[in-house]
Parts: sequence; C-alpha cells; structure tokens
Amino acid sequence: MPKLIFYTLFVVFTFQSCTPTDKEKKSLLPMSSGELTEIVLLTDAASLDSAYKLEIESVFSKAIIGQPPPGEPMFKVLFTDESFFQGYFRKHLNIIVLIHRDHAEDLKKVMSDQLITKILEVQSSKPGILGVKQSELYAQNQHVFFVLADNKSDMQSKLKAKKEDILAIALNQENKAGKRKLLGTKRPKEDMFYQKSIQKRGFGVRKPASYRVAIDNDEFAWLRKSSTTQEQEMGILLFEAPYTSKEDLTTENLIKIRNSYTKKYIPGQYDSSYMKYSTALPPVRIDQNFKEKYGVEINGWWDVKGDFMGGPSYIRAVVDQNNSRIVFAEGFLFYPNEDKAKPLRELKILVNTLSIK
Repeated sequence: MPKLIFYTLFVVFTFQSCTPTDKEKKSLLPMSSGELTEIVLLTDAASLDSAYKLEIESVFSKAIIGQPPPGEPMFKVLFTDESFFQGYFRKHLNIIVLIHRDHAEDLKKVMSDQLITKILEVQSSKPGILGVKQSELYAQNQHVFFVLADNKSDMQSKLKAKKEDILAIALNQENKAGKRKLLGTKRPKEDMFYQKSIQKRGFGVRKPASYRVAIDNDEFAWLRKSSTTQEQEMGILLFEAPYTSKEDLTTENLIKIRNSYTKKYIPGQYDSSYMKYSTALPPVRIDQNFKEKYGVEINGWWDVKGDFMGGPSYIRAVVDQNNSRIVFAEGFLFYPNEDKAKPLRELKILVNTLSIK
C-alpha cells in the first residue's frame, strides 16, 4: 500500500480555567450515526456539479473484490454542502471534506471559522500534503478527513492521482469507527469468548453481543449471527493448521485446509453435502503482513456441495512461526438476493480483530 501523507491537526482554543477540557467536551457529544459502507462527502455547493460528483464517486465506488461481476461498490457516497450539513450528515461516523481555497469561505457557514483557517495554514506550510485528519468534531466515534487543494481543478487532479490513498483513508476511518460501533466500549479483557479463545488456542477474535457461540472445541470455533426478520446468516470461523514452509501457503492448500474443517463441522442439508469454497469464482489473494506477521488475505465465494446456497467469504490466514502454525480467521455471509457490502464489511472488521498470543 502506498505511503499515506496527511497531517493530524490539533486546534487549540483558549478558555478560562473553569472551562471543560477537550476530553470532557468530547464526552458530551452525541454518539455518531451512520452505517458501514456509507461515507458523507462534504464540499462547497459551487463546486458540486454533476461531473464533479461522478469524479468523486469514482474514488469510492471501486468494486468489492471476490464477488461475481460487476461487484458492489466499496462505499455509498452521501453528498452534502454548506446548505445542508446537519443532523445525520453532521453526526456521521465517516466524513470526507473536500476543501479548496477558492471556496473555503463557503464551508465556514457550517464549520468552525478557526478550524478552516488552521487547515488552510497547514496547506500553506506543507505544499503537496494530501490532507488533515480530525476525530470527534461533532460526535463521539467520528472520523473526518479534509482533502486539501488550491482550487477545483487542483482538487480534481488530486482525486485522480491519490484515488487509492483517499480510499484507504476512508476504509481506515470506517474500520476504527466500525469496531467501536460493533463492540461498544467493552475492553478485550471483558470479552469472555475472546479471553477463553486466547487461553485455549493462543489466538482469538472479538465477539459482539449480537453473535452467539455455535461451536467452540479444541480445534474449531464458529460464531453465528442470524436475523429474525430476513434470510441472513453471518458466521466467523477460527481454526489452525501446521506450518512447515512457504509451500503450505499456496492458495490451493489454504482453501484445501479450510474446506477440510467446513466439511467436518458445517454439513449441508443433504447427505455428503457441506460448505466449501466455490470453484466457479476464482478467489482473489493478497499477500500482506498482519500485525507484524506474514499473512494472506483471500476474498472469495463459498457454496455448498450438492446444493445451491452460497455467498461471499473473507479469510485471514496468518503465519504464527513461534508455534509453527497457520492461524485462520474467516467471515462468511449468506444473504441471497440482497446487497452484501454492509454485512460483509462488518465481518471483515471483526475478522481483523484477530490477535495471536
């Protein structure tokens, strides 16, 4: 992933000694609103024509990998400007602000004059900077990123040149806010499943209250979340396999290991049927380190041998060299005939809470 260049701005206000601290003031803010895969995009109304909207959407609408074509977009963009930045938009957990000098004054109608002034000072002192990040401006558990440019044309060029960086920032902001949205303020030591898994297996993921433990034995764990109002099933799996060399990390071998566990623990409704990785849709593999350990990310599609069920899957396989093993965490979704981006993003956030002792 390319290096992200941005700046965290600390705006200091001077108050009398009796004024609450920044931490105390933030604790009085409302909790952020918004759904996963949504992003609020704030810019000035004068710039926001239809062509500009399409250019912005192209940054955030990259197709989710591992799904049948054409795939769903990474984000649904909620556009707003200085005429309407309030309520749901203002309290949203994930906000991107496009601000350029030609119309920066317009945004002072809905944002702090001092904040906008400080941000423009950063741009002047750090030419070429991508932007400035802020947190909890208007709500708790909120992340805001300001993309900076001199004018609209410069902003359009930056959106093209830094598309992947901006998308990565939006995903990172969502991951931080989404984790708290799903888990609340419960700390890892208060998560009974996580603590038990760490003690028993030496690895574990965080479990929201909405998930139940379906299986938890010495070699396999399965967390389930089932909807009572729609045909939706979400699952998180934990298991491991021996590691001897890099040959163990071929995509074919990783999926073979995964299928051996689901064949044993997740049978289908018919004899000899079981949950497996689909051969009709090639999985997309990304080799990347995970928390300073070598790992593999697989985005793909599962189905059931001898049946017509299926859905997206996200696997995180990490090499735990200290214990000569490969640790697997997988999130899978069954949600037929519906958009899958939001629940799949939830599963990815939870899978990536994986910790290895």
